[in-house]
Amino acid sequence: MNRLAYIYISMIVVTLFGCNGRKITSQLEAVSKIADANPDSALIVLDEYSKQKDDWGKADRMHYELIRLKALNKSGVKIKSDSIIKDVVTYFDGNGEHNEQMLAYYLLGRFYANIGEAPQALQTYYDAIDKADTLDSNCDYGTLAAIYGQMASIFHQQYLPHDEIWAVRHYVKCIGQLGNEIEYTIAQSQLMKPYYLLGENDSVLQIIQNSYKRLTELGETKRAAGLLPTAIYINIERNLLSEAEKEITVFEHESGLFDDKGNIAGGREHYYATKGFYELANNDFDSAEIYFRKSIQFGHFSDAYKGLLSVYRHKNVLDSIIHFSLLYEDAQDSLHNQMQIDATHRMSSLYNYSRSQKVAEQEAQKARNARLWIIGILISVVFGGILIFYIYRDYKRKRQDEIEKLAISLNSAKKEYQDIQEELQRLKDRDYKKLIAEKELKGKELKMTIEELADATGLPSVIDNLSDFENSKIVGVFRKKKDFRSDNPIPNKAEWRALEVQFSKDMPSAYKILAKDKKLSPLELHVCMLLILDFEDSSIVNMTDSISQTITTAKSRANRKIFNEKSAQTLKAGLLQLIKAN
Repeated sequence: MNRLAYIYISMIVVTLFGCNGRKITSQLEAVSKIADANPDSALIVLDEYSKQKDDWGKADRMHYELIRLKALNKSGVKIKSDSIIKDVVTYFDGNGEHNEQMLAYYLLGRFYANIGEAPQALQTYYDAIDKADTLDSNCDYGTLAAIYGQMASIFHQQYLPHDEIWAVRHYVKCIGQLGNEIEYTIAQSQLMKPYYLLGENDSVLQIIQNSYKRLTELGETKRAAGLLPTAIYINIERNLLSEAEKEITVFEHESGLFDDKGNIAGGREHYYATKGFYELANNDFDSAEIYFRKSIQFGHFSDAYKGLLSVYRHKNVLDSIIHFSLLYEDAQDSLHNQMQIDATHRMSSLYNYSRSQKVAEQEAQKARNARLWIIGILISVVFGGILIFYIYRDYKRKRQDEIEKLAISLNSAKKEYQDIQEELQRLKDRDYKKLIAEKELKGKELKMTIEELADATGLPSVIDNLSDFENSKIVGVFRKKKDFRSDNPIPNKAEWRALEVQFSKDMPSAYKILAKDKKLSPLELHVCMLLILDFEDSSIVNMTDSISQTITTAKSRANRKIFNEKSAQTLKAGLLQLIKAN
């Protein structure tokens, strides 16, 4: 750190120490702003503060801890202890402003992510989003963007590309609020990752092309060129070698990632394998072999052995073909085993999180039951004597009242029996066919009246028709998939889209509330539609290609957005009531 930086920090410390206790919060806000751009400097100031914080009130101590945790997170220090962060969250949840609450929950989510509790981190990020007030001109869009960015990373790790797209789009929107067009363009380029997982390579190439063009216009040629390796790989796979060659030239000469010897910057070494496949496609087997062997040095075994196997097949070297066939097979097995281990870890994490939630709920229920028992016993003791006293005193009066009530009931029963007999006779004399015709005519007249009134007022005349939706062809397709009477029990993207279109057509009011007014994510909307169709949770898990915890989280999120309810269990009943109301 240079001399001017030390002078600047010293001036801040002197100013802070010159303030009395009632101004500590405003001075901590100044340190918070320093942490946004220079977290290391902020930590120096906060270390000086630590000498006197024990003399402050709770509000200032909690504010200090919040900013210290923020600075640690921004400086790259992983928060791995919840001894303070949970106290900070609890305090600001009841006392802080929206931005403080959002920041506290975000930092708690980072703690869970750092200790490998992805499901709990994801739920905490959702809680952080709920604390944000985007209608406030002072909304902290920087923190909100970081939240959506972390959620996108979790969705990517758990192979949920549709939810990742949802998170990245919100991330892009938040970055746009900050007014930095360069960062906004880079944020948009992040959409290439989930679309690559979906196999939509045309979309990936379009995203890269648009981002590259805009960054170049903004003078960010290095960052623009840095986006090209994925496009290079796709074009090699498509045998579009002239396009790949142009992109390789730009990447290697303009990205600034290569040294004088042609070595790429750390973390980018997979490019050697990509370059090897390019040389292989151009039948330059010697160059391809050099790049594949170079990529082995950095642990990219699967692609490297696959490439070397192809090289020696072209050279027709039998010993090397056998050798690299075995190595490639081992690399694939290792990769597969690692994927299984990762999946097991994720499932274990989900199980432990669900189990801890269940245990916590059980303990809370036990505590509530114990309190109810104590209250019940106290009430019984207090009122027991009073009840015994009144029982004997009122015995004779109640007995007389019962006789009088029985007499009244007898007369009432006789009158009701007579009325029923008369009603039966009237029903026998009634013409039901005529009555049905009258009701149908009345229904048509009411429908015409609704349309006339809608035209006159400009209000919508649409009416949700659950029966039409349930009897539609696309719902029939989904029911076959649910019952495993279809070749592919998991709907594809086109089938999900067809279901949404049918839902918006037959249930326009419900669709407007869920998709537009409440802005449900794609997964949340799919879950709601299947619940309306009375699909079981197990079928929803299978058809969305998810896991139970993901669906439970989606139901909880949807229930909170639509009905402000946290529980996932009441969502279906709420949706059915919503449909009836429309």
